[in-house]
Amino acid sequence: MDDRSGGQAPQLPDFSGRAADPDGTQGIGGYGTAGGAGDGHGGRPPRDRDHGDPGRGGRGPLLAVVLGTAGCLAVVLAIVALVLSQTVFRGAPEDPTGQEPSAVEEDPERTRPSEYVPSEEQTDEAGDGEITLAEQPTVECTTHDDVGESEQAQGVVRGGGLEFTPADGWDVGGDWSGSSAYTVDQGFAHQPVENGWYSVIGVGAVDFPEDEGGYPGAQETARAIFQCSLSRDDAQEIYGDPVELMEYREEATTVDGHPARVVGADAQLDETALFHTTDAWRLVVIVVDAPEGPAVFHGGAALGHDQQVADLEAMIESLQVA
Repeated sequence: MDDRSGGQAPQLPDFSGRAADPDGTQGIGGYGTAGGAGDGHGGRPPRDRDHGDPGRGGRGPLLAVVLGTAGCLAVVLAIVALVLSQTVFRGAPEDPTGQEPSAVEEDPERTRPSEYVPSEEQTDEAGDGEITLAEQPTVECTTHDDVGESEQAQGVVRGGGLEFTPADGWDVGGDWSGSSAYTVDQGFAHQPVENGWYSVIGVGAVDFPEDEGGYPGAQETARAIFQCSLSRDDAQEIYGDPVELMEYREEATTVDGHPARVVGADAQLDETALFHTTDAWRLVVIVVDAPEGPAVFHGGAALGHDQQVADLEAMIESLQVA
C-alpha cells in the first residue's frame, strides 16, 4: 500500500534478529541509519529495540484489527456465497431415472376437451350450453313422392296414423314432402319466418325401403330423419357444414300410450345466412310405434319468434294416435 503523503509505506518490524548491513543501509525487514529525516528515500529514525518506536506504537494494533475484520468479512461472504449456491443458483434436481427433464405435464383430466358422453342410465342429452356437431347420416336419406292417404278433418292435421292440432296463425296443407326423409302419407302446417323460409310441422307414416334394410326401430329412425333434415342441400345453405347443435337430446317417451323416441336440438344458423330475426331453428323428430305401423312427427320453429316456439310445444302436446 502506498502512503498518501508520498513517502514509503510503513513496514512490519523484523523479528528475525538479523543485524543491519555494515554499510548502514536498510536491511531486509529493518531500517538503516544513513538516511535522516529529510532523506530522499523516506527513511525514518532508527528504532530502539528495548522501548520500541513511539511513532509506530499505535499502527501495529490498528493494522491487526483491520486485517482481522477483513478476514471475518471474507469468511462471512464465503458462507453467504455457499448458501446462495445451494439455494438460488442450485440447478434442477437430477431425475433418479436418468431421463432428461421434460415440459410440465398437466392432469389429462384437466386438459381433455369438454365432451358430453351419456351413460346407459342417462338420457342422451347434451349439457346446457354445450355445442354438439351434427353427425353425417349413415343412410341414403331417401325421400318419397307424397301420396296422401289419410282423410283430413276440421281442426286437425293427420298423417300416418297420427294427428295434431295446428296453432292459430299456421296454414294447413301444401306439399312439403321433401322436408322429411323416409316419410309418406303426410299432412302439414306451416308459418313464414323471413326471406322466403318457413317453419313446417308434419306427421306421416315411416317407410324404410327393404333394400336399405327395412324399418330399423324408433330410435334409429328418429336419428336418421333428424340427420337427413340437416343434410339437405337447401338446409346446408343456412346451417353450414358441420351443423352446430345446442341442447341436443335423445330420449324415450310415449305418445297416447304408445312407445316413442325423440331426437331434438337447436340448429345454429351459419354466419353467412342472411337472417335478422333468428339465429337458430329448434328441430324435433318423434317416431311412434303406432298401431298401424311406425309414424313420425317432425317440425321446427325459429328461435327469437317466441310465439312460434310456444306453438311448436303446444302442437307436440296435442299429438295423438288418430
